[in-house]
Amino acid sequence: MPQIAFATTSPFTLQDEERGRARPTTGRGHLFTPVAATLPKSRPALVILPGLGGIIPERELRYARMLAEEGYVTLAVDTFAARGRDYAIHPRRALAVTETMMLSDAFSALRFLADMPMVDPTRVGVMGFSYGGMVSVLAAYEQMARLFAPDGLRFAAHASYYGASVPRFENPRTTGAPVEIFVGGLDRNVCIARSREIAQDLRRGGSKVGFNLYESAYHQWDSDNLEPKFVRFSLIGCRFRLDVANRLVDERTGIVIRGRTSRTLALALNASPSGYHMLRCEETCKRSDERLAGFLDRALAATPPIALGRRVGAAL
Repeated sequence: MPQIAFATTSPFTLQDEERGRARPTTGRGHLFTPVAATLPKSRPALVILPGLGGIIPERELRYARMLAEEGYVTLAVDTFAARGRDYAIHPRRALAVTETMMLSDAFSALRFLADMPMVDPTRVGVMGFSYGGMVSVLAAYEQMARLFAPDGLRFAAHASYYGASVPRFENPRTTGAPVEIFVGGLDRNVCIARSREIAQDLRRGGSKVGFNLYESAYHQWDSDNLEPKFVRFSLIGCRFRLDVANRLVDERTGIVIRGRTSRTLALALNASPSGYHMLRCEETCKRSDERLAGFLDRALAATPPIALGRRVGAAL
């Protein structure tokens, strides 16, 4: 498996990044490149962000391989392993590895790909799953892009698979890149109504947004869970707001998340003990793969047009 390292940082909060307090970290990931020879700076690319389950062969690595076969350069980022949390349980990962750290990884991975000789830096997208799906949406806001890439480097497309519906922005201005959101109607880790509100925020901010609701799908419909798998930790009740000063505020309690203690408290007060189920759904996989293929082809102008839906369906 092709593993690479890249330079990144570990800011616990956005203020840490803003004030230069983030410690340097060696990022980790799995890089896949097209087999065929290519002209310099000609390939589109994708950063792939994991869920709290970390890098899963049947999910992050499957998409990374399949997309590479279709002509993309792909980098599946292992945020948790890079910080020694690859074997921690989900709640401990969520408490120790923040969305700010994953944002830093996302933009650092963007820079790594943009510097590759075969990659067109104007055609690099980001996609993520669950926790990573939430971060792929966060990266679409100009406030985040300006903080993590002040030199103007931007993602050209954002895809979110069952991303946690936690933060909303006081200033919804986006980079203008399109966003595609995929959610399951039976997912109890995602608030569908709030996800729709986030989609509207993104539209008001300047992005074209696709919202795909699969009514009969549970969380992680593209996993290898052929029987329902129960997870006790759910973020469905977490509702935070990000103000223009980069402060994350719990909408219910008013707690301002300034560090480890306040973040732990806010999550503990809002996380749902009722949990959620994960279950594979072949039909939803097929439909979402086809939708993703069309979105990436339009947003990143892949040449020739990819046929991910057919390829993935055949591989499974």
